[in-house]
Amino acid sequence: MSRYTIPNAPGAPDKRVTTVGWDAPLNTYWATAFDPPASIDGEDVEVFWIGYTPCALPDVESLATALREHGVEIPPFTLDALLGDKPREGESFAGRPATKLIAEMTRTRVPADQQARIDAALRDGGR
Repeated sequence: MSRYTIPNAPGAPDKRVTTVGWDAPLNTYWATAFDPPASIDGEDVEVFWIGYTPCALPDVESLATALREHGVEIPPFTLDALLGDKPREGESFAGRPATKLIAEMTRTRVPADQQARIDAALRDGGR
């Protein structure tokens, strides 16, 4: 799995951390943003977490579009790195032990186009 820290949305708190990457076992690009805890005993506060289900964001363009909804732009050098991650790391969703179980558990919770990508990954062996 790749992971890159990128600039936050304009006006975001200075301590917010926004990250993106490619998750080969889930066959998806992903992004998260977390704010630091309000107290020393607290937990980080999730601002957003996208691409956490199988085949959710199949390409860099879909990741960039989803991030724009949060006011975040991916820098060009990170885009280039992300474009190389998927071919380098591969798509290993279909080869995982719990793949079919995960696919069935998410079936009613994901859009039809995403489910079609999951089914294709299972049918085609993740490639």
